[in-house]
Amino acid sequence: MRCLTVLVLCSTCCVFAQGDPPPEVDQALRARVHEFFGYAVTGEFRKAEALVAEDTKDYYFARGKNRFESFTIGKIEYSDKFTRATVMVNAKHMVQIGQFPATLIEQPISTTWKIEDGKWMWYVDPASVPATPMGPSAPPPASTEGKLPDLSPDAMNSRAQSILKKSSVDKSAVSLDASRESSEQVIFHNGQAGGVMVYVNIASQVEGFTAKVAKNALKGGEDVPIVLHYVPGKQPPPKQVKVEVIDQPFGQTFPIVVTFAK
Repeated sequence: MRCLTVLVLCSTCCVFAQGDPPPEVDQALRARVHEFFGYAVTGEFRKAEALVAEDTKDYYFARGKNRFESFTIGKIEYSDKFTRATVMVNAKHMVQIGQFPATLIEQPISTTWKIEDGKWMWYVDPASVPATPMGPSAPPPASTEGKLPDLSPDAMNSRAQSILKKSSVDKSAVSLDASRESSEQVIFHNGQAGGVMVYVNIASQVEGFTAKVAKNALKGGEDVPIVLHYVPGKQPPPKQVKVEVIDQPFGQTFPIVVTFAK
Protein backbone atom coordinates (compact mmCIF):
# COMPACT_ATOMS: atom_id res chain seq x y z
CA MET A 1 0.00 0.00 0.00
CA ARG A 2 2.83 2.40 0.86
CA CYS A 3 4.45 1.66 -2.49
CA LEU A 4 1.16 2.40 -4.26
CA THR A 5 0.83 5.71 -2.38
CA VAL A 6 4.34 6.74 -3.42
CA LEU A 7 3.57 5.89 -7.03
CA VAL A 8 0.37 7.96 -6.95
CA LEU A 9 2.19 10.93 -5.41
CA CYS A 10 5.01 10.68 -7.93
CA SER A 11 2.51 10.48 -10.78
CA THR A 12 0.67 13.58 -9.48
CA CYS A 13 3.91 15.53 -9.12
CA CYS A 14 4.93 14.61 -12.65
CA VAL A 15 1.62 15.81 -14.04
CA PHE A 16 1.87 19.15 -12.21
CA ALA A 17 5.53 19.51 -13.23
CA GLN A 18 4.42 19.32 -16.85
CA GLY A 19 2.24 22.39 -16.33
CA ASP A 20 -1.17 20.71 -16.14
CA PRO A 21 -3.26 22.33 -13.38
CA PRO A 22 -5.52 20.40 -11.02
CA PRO A 23 -8.90 20.06 -12.79
CA GLU A 24 -10.78 21.91 -10.07
CA VAL A 25 -8.34 24.85 -10.29
CA ASP A 26 -8.66 25.10 -14.05
CA GLN A 27 -12.46 24.84 -13.94
CA ALA A 28 -12.70 27.53 -11.27
CA LEU A 29 -10.50 29.93 -13.26
CA ARG A 30 -12.41 29.39 -16.50
CA ALA A 31 -15.71 29.97 -14.72
CA ARG A 32 -14.47 33.27 -13.25
CA VAL A 33 -13.05 34.45 -16.60
CA HIS A 34 -16.30 33.56 -18.32
CA GLU A 35 -18.34 35.43 -15.71
CA PHE A 36 -16.04 38.47 -15.79
CA PHE A 37 -16.06 38.93 -19.56
CA GLY A 38 -19.70 37.95 -19.75
CA TYR A 39 -20.42 41.28 -18.07
CA ALA A 40 -18.59 42.99 -20.95
CA VAL A 41 -21.11 41.38 -23.31
CA THR A 42 -24.13 42.43 -21.25
CA GLY A 43 -22.65 45.84 -20.35
CA GLU A 44 -22.96 45.16 -16.62
CA PHE A 45 -19.52 46.54 -15.77
CA ARG A 46 -20.40 47.29 -12.16
CA LYS A 47 -21.11 43.62 -11.52
CA ALA A 48 -17.67 42.76 -12.90
CA GLU A 49 -16.12 44.82 -10.09
CA ALA A 50 -16.76 41.89 -7.74
CA LEU A 51 -14.18 39.89 -9.72
CA VAL A 52 -11.47 42.59 -9.60
CA ALA A 53 -8.62 42.26 -7.10
CA GLU A 54 -8.53 44.86 -4.33
CA ASP A 55 -5.25 46.38 -5.54
CA THR A 56 -6.69 46.86 -9.06
CA LYS A 57 -10.10 48.40 -8.33
CA ASP A 58 -8.84 51.98 -8.82
CA TYR A 59 -7.46 51.03 -12.24
CA TYR A 60 -10.72 49.33 -13.16
CA PHE A 61 -12.94 52.29 -12.31
CA ALA A 62 -10.60 54.95 -13.77
CA ARG A 63 -10.42 53.54 -17.29
CA GLY A 64 -13.01 53.40 -20.07
CA LYS A 65 -14.81 50.18 -20.93
CA ASN A 66 -16.08 48.65 -24.16
CA ARG A 67 -18.92 46.26 -24.92
CA PHE A 68 -18.12 42.88 -26.49
CA GLU A 69 -20.32 41.05 -28.95
CA SER A 70 -18.84 37.72 -27.87
CA PHE A 71 -15.60 36.14 -26.60
CA THR A 72 -13.79 32.83 -26.23
CA ILE A 73 -11.14 31.75 -23.75
CA GLY A 74 -7.82 30.84 -25.35
CA LYS A 75 -4.46 29.76 -23.96
CA ILE A 76 -3.94 29.72 -20.18
CA GLU A 77 -0.49 29.77 -18.57
CA TYR A 78 -0.24 29.09 -14.83
CA SER A 79 2.50 30.17 -12.41
CA ASP A 80 3.31 30.34 -8.67
CA LYS A 81 2.01 26.82 -7.99
CA PHE A 82 -1.24 27.47 -9.85
CA THR A 83 -2.14 30.57 -7.82
CA ARG A 84 -1.57 32.99 -10.72
CA ALA A 85 -2.39 32.75 -14.42
CA THR A 86 -2.24 34.62 -17.71
CA VAL A 87 -5.38 34.06 -19.79
CA MET A 88 -5.74 34.93 -23.46
CA VAL A 89 -9.28 35.97 -24.40
CA ASN A 90 -10.35 36.43 -28.03
CA ALA A 91 -13.00 39.15 -28.09
CA LYS A 92 -15.28 40.31 -30.90
CA HIS A 93 -16.44 43.92 -30.75
CA MET A 94 -17.70 46.73 -32.97
CA VAL A 95 -15.31 49.47 -34.03
CA GLN A 96 -16.22 52.79 -35.65
CA ILE A 97 -13.38 54.22 -37.74
CA GLY A 98 -13.82 57.65 -39.30
CA GLN A 99 -16.64 57.79 -41.84
CA PHE A 100 -16.76 54.05 -42.34
CA PRO A 101 -19.65 52.02 -40.88
CA ALA A 102 -19.12 50.20 -37.60
CA THR A 103 -17.24 46.95 -38.20
CA LEU A 104 -17.06 43.74 -36.17
CA ILE A 105 -13.45 42.76 -35.51
CA GLU A 106 -11.75 40.16 -33.33
CA GLN A 107 -8.71 40.88 -31.18
CA PRO A 108 -6.85 38.96 -28.46
CA ILE A 109 -6.58 40.28 -24.90
CA SER A 110 -3.88 39.21 -22.46
CA THR A 111 -5.30 39.21 -18.92
CA THR A 112 -3.75 38.32 -15.56
CA TRP A 113 -5.43 36.54 -12.68
CA LYS A 114 -4.53 35.56 -9.12
CA ILE A 115 -6.17 33.76 -6.23
CA GLU A 116 -7.32 36.19 -3.55
CA ASP A 117 -9.25 34.96 -0.51
CA GLY A 118 -9.73 31.62 -2.22
CA LYS A 119 -11.15 33.05 -5.47
CA TRP A 120 -9.67 33.88 -8.86
CA MET A 121 -9.55 37.66 -9.38
CA TRP A 122 -8.59 39.80 -12.38
CA TYR A 123 -5.69 42.11 -11.57
CA VAL A 124 -3.10 44.46 -13.03
CA ASP A 125 0.45 44.32 -11.72
CA PRO A 126 1.09 47.67 -9.96
CA ALA A 127 4.34 47.92 -11.91
CA SER A 128 2.41 47.67 -15.17
CA VAL A 129 0.75 50.34 -17.24
CA PRO A 130 -2.77 51.00 -15.87
CA ALA A 131 -5.42 49.36 -18.01
CA THR A 132 -8.97 48.05 -18.13
CA PRO A 133 -9.86 44.57 -19.36
CA MET A 134 -12.90 45.72 -21.30
CA GLY A 135 -11.01 46.71 -24.46
CA PRO A 136 -9.13 44.41 -26.86
CA SER A 137 -5.38 44.34 -27.17
CA ALA A 138 -2.64 42.14 -28.50
CA PRO A 139 -0.13 40.69 -26.02
CA PRO A 140 2.65 43.19 -25.14
CA PRO A 141 5.83 42.90 -27.23
CA ALA A 142 8.98 41.38 -25.75
CA SER A 143 10.57 44.81 -25.30
CA THR A 144 7.83 45.75 -22.83
CA GLU A 145 7.67 42.45 -20.98
CA GLY A 146 5.88 42.77 -17.68
CA LYS A 147 3.70 45.69 -18.84
CA LEU A 148 0.12 45.58 -20.01
CA PRO A 149 -0.85 47.71 -23.04
CA ASP A 150 -3.32 50.58 -22.81
CA LEU A 151 -6.79 49.08 -23.31
CA SER A 152 -8.79 52.30 -23.26
CA PRO A 153 -11.35 52.97 -26.07
CA ASP A 154 -9.00 55.44 -27.79
CA ALA A 155 -6.11 52.98 -27.71
CA MET A 156 -8.38 50.18 -28.97
CA ASN A 157 -9.58 52.30 -31.91
CA SER A 158 -5.99 53.22 -32.72
CA ARG A 159 -5.02 49.54 -32.81
CA ALA A 160 -8.04 48.72 -34.97
CA GLN A 161 -7.09 51.41 -37.49
CA SER A 162 -3.57 50.02 -37.58
CA ILE A 163 -4.95 46.55 -38.36
CA LEU A 164 -7.19 47.83 -41.15
CA LYS A 165 -4.34 49.77 -42.74
CA LYS A 166 -2.57 46.49 -43.50
CA SER A 167 -4.70 46.11 -46.63
CA SER A 168 -3.42 48.08 -49.61
CA VAL A 169 -3.05 48.56 -53.36
CA ASP A 170 0.43 48.62 -54.90
CA LYS A 171 -0.41 51.65 -57.10
CA SER A 172 -2.60 54.68 -56.51
CA ALA A 173 -2.17 56.07 -60.04
CA VAL A 174 -1.68 54.57 -63.52
CA SER A 175 -1.50 55.88 -67.06
CA LEU A 176 -3.18 54.47 -70.17
CA ASP A 177 -2.52 55.40 -73.81
CA ALA A 178 -5.52 57.31 -75.14
CA SER A 179 -4.53 56.70 -78.79
CA ARG A 180 -4.50 52.90 -78.75
CA GLU A 181 -5.58 49.82 -76.79
CA SER A 182 -3.70 49.63 -73.50
CA SER A 183 -3.86 47.98 -70.09
CA GLU A 184 -2.44 48.36 -66.59
CA GLN A 185 -2.63 46.14 -63.54
CA VAL A 186 -2.99 47.07 -59.88
CA ILE A 187 -2.54 44.51 -57.11
CA PHE A 188 -4.84 44.61 -54.09
CA HIS A 189 -3.46 42.96 -50.94
CA ASN A 190 -5.83 41.71 -48.25
CA GLY A 191 -3.91 42.40 -45.06
CA GLN A 192 -6.60 40.95 -42.81
CA ALA A 193 -6.38 37.54 -41.17
CA GLY A 194 -9.85 36.66 -42.47
CA GLY A 195 -11.57 36.75 -45.83
CA VAL A 196 -12.96 39.83 -47.56
CA MET A 197 -14.98 40.62 -50.67
CA VAL A 198 -13.40 43.03 -53.17
CA TYR A 199 -15.28 45.21 -55.64
CA VAL A 200 -14.36 48.01 -58.06
CA ASN A 201 -16.31 51.14 -58.86
CA ILE A 202 -15.67 53.60 -61.71
CA ALA A 203 -16.58 57.15 -60.68
CA SER A 204 -17.79 58.07 -64.17
CA GLN A 205 -18.31 55.91 -67.22
CA VAL A 206 -15.74 56.24 -70.02
CA GLU A 207 -16.37 54.70 -73.43
CA GLY A 208 -14.06 51.74 -73.97
CA PHE A 209 -12.71 51.73 -70.39
CA THR A 210 -13.19 48.84 -67.95
CA ALA A 211 -11.89 47.99 -64.48
CA LYS A 212 -12.22 44.35 -63.44
CA VAL A 213 -11.08 42.38 -60.40
CA ALA A 214 -9.93 38.82 -61.16
CA LYS A 215 -12.08 37.44 -58.33
CA ASN A 216 -14.14 38.96 -55.55
CA ALA A 217 -13.66 36.56 -52.63
CA LEU A 218 -10.21 36.69 -51.05
CA LYS A 219 -8.72 34.66 -48.22
CA GLY A 220 -6.68 36.23 -45.45
CA GLY A 221 -3.35 37.54 -46.77
CA GLU A 222 -4.29 36.90 -50.40
CA ASP A 223 -3.55 39.20 -53.39
CA VAL A 224 -5.72 39.82 -56.44
CA PRO A 225 -5.00 41.74 -59.68
CA ILE A 226 -7.29 44.50 -60.87
CA VAL A 227 -7.05 44.99 -64.62
CA LEU A 228 -7.62 48.47 -66.03
CA HIS A 229 -8.21 48.25 -69.79
CA TYR A 230 -8.94 50.84 -72.47
CA VAL A 231 -9.98 50.51 -76.12
CA PRO A 232 -10.38 53.82 -78.02
CA GLY A 233 -13.97 54.54 -79.06
CA LYS A 234 -15.80 57.28 -80.91
CA GLN A 235 -15.63 59.66 -77.96
CA PRO A 236 -12.21 60.75 -76.69
CA PRO A 237 -11.57 59.88 -73.03
CA PRO A 238 -11.32 62.52 -70.29
CA LYS A 239 -7.97 63.48 -68.91
CA GLN A 240 -8.51 61.35 -65.81
CA VAL A 241 -11.02 59.01 -64.21
CA LYS A 242 -11.16 57.74 -60.65
CA VAL A 243 -11.51 54.05 -59.81
CA GLU A 244 -12.30 52.87 -56.28
CA VAL A 245 -11.35 49.47 -54.88
CA ILE A 246 -13.67 48.58 -52.00
CA ASP A 247 -13.30 45.75 -49.49
CA GLN A 248 -16.19 44.40 -47.46
CA PRO A 249 -17.19 44.05 -44.65
CA PHE A 250 -14.68 46.72 -43.62
CA GLY A 251 -15.89 49.28 -46.16
CA GLN A 252 -12.39 50.57 -46.89
CA THR A 253 -11.93 52.47 -50.16
CA PHE A 254 -8.65 52.53 -52.09
CA PRO A 255 -8.67 55.21 -54.83
CA ILE A 256 -6.78 54.77 -58.10
CA VAL A 257 -6.41 57.71 -60.50
CA VAL A 258 -6.30 56.63 -64.15
CA THR A 259 -4.75 59.16 -66.55
CA PHE A 260 -5.33 58.91 -70.30
CA ALA A 261 -2.11 60.09 -71.93
CA LYS A 262 -2.29 61.58 -75.44
